[in-house]
Amino acid sequence: MSTHASTRSPALGADSQSSGASIDVARPSAHPVSWVWAGLGVVGLLAVLVFWVFDALPFQDLPAHAGLIAMRHRFGDSPFEQRFFVLAPHIGPYSLFRLLGEALVRVMGPVATVRALASLPMVATPLALLFARRRLHADGTPTVGFLGVTLSFGLMTLFGFASYLLGVAVMLVGLTFWLELMVAADDDAPDTRKKELIVLAYAPLIFVAHGHAFVLFLILAAVATLAVGKRHTRILRLRALAPAVGLAAWVAWIERGSAVPAGSVAISNHGLEPHFQSALDKISLLITPTLMTRTGIDFTIGCVIWVFVLAAAVATIRSLRMPASSADPVAESISKRHSAALFAGAGCIAIVFVVLPHEIGWFGFVDGRLVPLFLFLCLIGLRRPALGRSLQIAFERGAPVVAFTMTGLMLVASYRFQAEAKGYREILAAVPAEAHLLNLPLDPNSNIFTAHPFVHYDKLVLAERPILVSDLWFHQGSALYPTQQNPSLRLPATYVASDMHGIEWSSYALEDWSHVLIRTRPEGTAPQTPAALSLSEHRGGWWLYKTNR
Repeated sequence: MSTHASTRSPALGADSQSSGASIDVARPSAHPVSWVWAGLGVVGLLAVLVFWVFDALPFQDLPAHAGLIAMRHRFGDSPFEQRFFVLAPHIGPYSLFRLLGEALVRVMGPVATVRALASLPMVATPLALLFARRRLHADGTPTVGFLGVTLSFGLMTLFGFASYLLGVAVMLVGLTFWLELMVAADDDAPDTRKKELIVLAYAPLIFVAHGHAFVLFLILAAVATLAVGKRHTRILRLRALAPAVGLAAWVAWIERGSAVPAGSVAISNHGLEPHFQSALDKISLLITPTLMTRTGIDFTIGCVIWVFVLAAAVATIRSLRMPASSADPVAESISKRHSAALFAGAGCIAIVFVVLPHEIGWFGFVDGRLVPLFLFLCLIGLRRPALGRSLQIAFERGAPVVAFTMTGLMLVASYRFQAEAKGYREILAAVPAEAHLLNLPLDPNSNIFTAHPFVHYDKLVLAERPILVSDLWFHQGSALYPTQQNPSLRLPATYVASDMHGIEWSSYALEDWSHVLIRTRPEGTAPQTPAALSLSEHRGGWWLYKTNR
């Protein structure tokens, strides 16, 4: 499908200066045939099915989310869990995820709920990109939706960062509203006040979706305000962000380090120091937006996307300084201002990526979270008239190919993963209610997927019945905090369930725990254990022990 500049002229008068979905900068010579949209629907459905058609999921944090959702839901009727935890939810950066979890668990149970929550970014991300392209450039084609599906599979998807991925999709919609407001302010459009009210009402949703996404939104909004257009009129519109910023400041105050809910104990913050990686490790993060398996196929897809995005970015940036070349110079001017703001934002995100640490205490993959966002901003900002014939063909024909390839790879890899996880159901069924379960995944990795898929499989017991597990998250996101009786507080400082290189048994108070769950490779030998442990059940790479407690 080749493209050309539209010959439709804007209506005369003030409305011709406003931004909105009516802007027509580059429209395909013929409307996309229905099968292209049908193809996007098919690949989107297949992508969602990755989370539904298999018993064992390789997504690292999802079992933990299932356990947390179930525990919060029954907490008021669970005296056992009330002994060890304080539930103290309040509005904050994870509120949307918790609200959706509580609503869905009433209907479908905790495991199905996390499958649904993980599916949301798979749907929301392509829709957010399609929405932004249509509103900012009047691009009504489905092409960017295919790339949205492709980039919805990546290392963060494998980590189970569903709340952040959903937050990014919510943020991209908010950024679209902001860019429309900026152009309307430039042109003194009659609907400027309406657009300002939309931003004012929407921005708090970004904050409650995810705090990191909200901070990135503020950065991108500031860059868009200063990068192009009439800065003095744009700066005035920052007032639309005041309610959201005020909400964030209030939450930051109540979440200050010295504040803990009544009945809980303070957790040491000495581990909140930043951790930086080497330059080589930083560079390796560039491929993570599509990295999920050890096959090399998703690595290749990532390289192809990077080549296209960088080539399209260069072509678009060059076109921004060229005189109007379409029959609709007003619409072209608006599109160029949007692209200039988006690429300025992408440049800022690249700088932030370089300077950020990799971890800040419990909050990990800090810099890696920015890489997909950089690609999203470039995809939204590219101008199709500037691409040329070769890039146009690569864009329109290549996007469906990589989407179907990536989705097919995930289906095949998930099918093969079932053999690696075999036996987990029988092992977890042997853990009784109100057990004290110490989770020691010696080898939580997979031969098929990257990351650590088996780190939180113990939480699947928590999703079914009350037990005490050893490595829950204690912060605003989980809304759970430990009481003085919680033995997790007495775990050694070296205890990191996702990165165990061995077990120093003398550092664990085994009398605090009734059961110990160890994960090894399915073909591995029995782990070395002290005499205080007796084997209760063994299946594949799963070893469940009882203690003398």
